[in-house]
Amino acid sequence: MEHTNNYNNRTTSDQPVGSTKRRSSFVPRLTLIVVMFFFILCLIIFIAWLVIHPLDPAIRLNSLSVSNITVSNPQFAANYDIEFTVNNTNKKVNLFVDQVEVIVNYRKGLLSSTQILGKGKYLGKMSEARLKVELGRDAVCSLKDRVFKDISDEWSTKIVNFNVKLSITAGFEIGVLPTKQRIMEFQCMNLTVEFFSTKGTGKLMSGGKDCLVHA
Repeated sequence: MEHTNNYNNRTTSDQPVGSTKRRSSFVPRLTLIVVMFFFILCLIIFIAWLVIHPLDPAIRLNSLSVSNITVSNPQFAANYDIEFTVNNTNKKVNLFVDQVEVIVNYRKGLLSSTQILGKGKYLGKMSEARLKVELGRDAVCSLKDRVFKDISDEWSTKIVNFNVKLSITAGFEIGVLPTKQRIMEFQCMNLTVEFFSTKGTGKLMSGGKDCLVHA
């Protein structure tokens, strides 16, 4: 009877030890395999996008009109209507443009700004799309004394030079690869707008200008 009890005790004590050791060694191995898998996958995706190397979109400011102007220290209040052309120059990669921010400056002085969310543009390979932006008087900013004096002097001549900054979130898409996103900023500089009267709408004199990527 004593022999039987010793046998049962030895059997029940030996069995969990072996299974516990197997379980304890299996979990770290599985974790290591999963981590290595994701590391290799991320490395493959990184190398793939490095080889594909999508080109930056080309953006052109087609038109800029300025209307409903009020000049009162320290503000130059106006409505701005701007149209851009966004061109996907990639032959193999699709482009999605989202989260657009447009800022109108006079030299280093901020005149007006706006954000466009939830109205993205999808551009297939080697295609283009128009992007229209309106900035109202509710987004007007106050200017420093020196900047206000300079823009007032130009306004008196009916010719004012504006700068426009366009920031976008660009998503590049190809095949089954995850989307590659980049936040990009474009500068449209020295936009000369001519006004024919103090109450009239000013129009861009140059007829359009290419915007440069700002690194």
